[in-house]
Amino acid sequence: MKDKIAIVVQRYGSEINGGAELHARLLAEKLNLSYEVEIITTCAIEYESWNNYYKEGSEIINGITVRRFETEKKDLKRFHQLSRIIRNLYKYDRIKPNICNFLYLFFKKRQYQKKTFSFNEWLEVQGPYSKGLINFIKAKKDDYQAFIFFTYLYHPTNIGIAEVAAKSILIPTAHDEPQFYVKGYEKLFSSPRFIMYNTLSEKNLVERVYPEAHRINSDIAGIGFDDDDFEVTNLPNYLSPKKYFVYIGRIVEDKGCIMMIEYFKDFKKSNPEYQDIKLVLVGKSSIDENLTKDNDDIILTGFLDDNLKNTLLVNAYALIMPSFYESLSLVTLEAMMMEIPVIVNKNCEVLYDHIKKSGSGKSFDGNREFSQSLLFYLNQNNEDAIAEGKKARNYVVKNYSWDVVINKYKSAVKSLK
Repeated sequence: MKDKIAIVVQRYGSEINGGAELHARLLAEKLNLSYEVEIITTCAIEYESWNNYYKEGSEIINGITVRRFETEKKDLKRFHQLSRIIRNLYKYDRIKPNICNFLYLFFKKRQYQKKTFSFNEWLEVQGPYSKGLINFIKAKKDDYQAFIFFTYLYHPTNIGIAEVAAKSILIPTAHDEPQFYVKGYEKLFSSPRFIMYNTLSEKNLVERVYPEAHRINSDIAGIGFDDDDFEVTNLPNYLSPKKYFVYIGRIVEDKGCIMMIEYFKDFKKSNPEYQDIKLVLVGKSSIDENLTKDNDDIILTGFLDDNLKNTLLVNAYALIMPSFYESLSLVTLEAMMMEIPVIVNKNCEVLYDHIKKSGSGKSFDGNREFSQSLLFYLNQNNEDAIAEGKKARNYVVKNYSWDVVINKYKSAVKSLK
C-alpha cells in the first residue's frame, strides 16, 4: 500500500497553466506514481478576488483526488490599503540614507510603521482565506504521512503548516518582493521540517532574510522535464513563423509587462525596417487596455491550451521574460528545453542565473539593452541559433531531470518519519 501525502496549494486545475499552481500539478502527477497523492486546495480559479469558481467537494483530475474548499469574500479595499503600506515600507527601506535624505527617510518610515496591522489580518485579506481548508487539515492530519505546502505567501500555507509542522515540507517559491519582508513570515520559515527550494538564489535569499531557516533540513529541486512534454499544433493564421517575440504568463505590471510593452513600442519607432515584427502576449491580462488598443504590433491571445502555447513558443524569435520577481520560471525552462532563446530582465537574479549558467539567451537592464537583444535575434544566423539552442536545452536536461527531482522529494518525505 502506498504512503499517502497531501499537497496544499492555493489553486489547482488543468485550466491553471502557470506559476506555482502548474508546478504543483506537475509534481503531484509525478509523485502519484510512488505515493497516494491528494490535493488540498480552494474553489478559486483566479487570484485577484479568490472568488469560488469550482464546486466545493472532491473530484479526480488525472488520477489524483482534489479536495476543494470555499473561500471567504476578499476585502479588496483593505487589501489595497495594506499592500500600499507594505510597498512603501519596502521602498523606503531600500533607499540608502545620506546627509541629505536621512530625516526624510526617517519620517517616511515612521509614517508607514504607524499604520499597523496584524500578520493574521494581512493573510486573511490577501486571501485565499478558507476556514474549511484549515479545519480539514486539523481534522485529517493523521491520515497523511507528509504535507507539501506551496508558496510562502498565502494563508493556507502559513496557518496550515502550524497544524502539521512535524510532517511538513515547504516549497516557498520566494523572491525579493515587498511582501516577503512582512513581519510574521519569520514564523513560517522556522516551522517546517523540510524546505525544498527551486534555486540556489532562492535558498540564499530566504536564509539571508530569515536566518532561522538555516537550521531546517533543505535541498534544491526545482522541477523536471521529459522529452515528450511539448506537443505542438498549427500556428494561428494571424501569425507567421519567426515574425514575432512572445511573452507567456500573467499580463500584469508586477511581471514587468507594462515596461516590456513600452520598450517594444520604442523599438518599433526606432527601427521602422522591422515593421512586420509583432509582440505576442499569452495569458490573462490585467493591464490597462489603452496600452495595446489600436496597436497592430501587439497581440493579446488570452488563455491558450498547452499545445497552442507550445506552438507559439517554438515559432517565436525568442521568449521575453521582463519580470523582476521569479523563484524559478517554468516557462523560461520550457523555452530553453525547446531550444528557444530567452531575453530576461537582468534585475531578476533567478532569470539572469539561467542565462549565465546556460551560456544562452540575452538580458536587459533598460530600454537600450532591450532593443539590442531584439536586434541580436532578428539578425542571428541559423547556425548560431542552432548552437545556442543546444546550449539552452543541455542546461535544462542536466539540471532539471524528473528522476533527480522526484528522488529528492522521496528523500525529503522519508526524512519526516
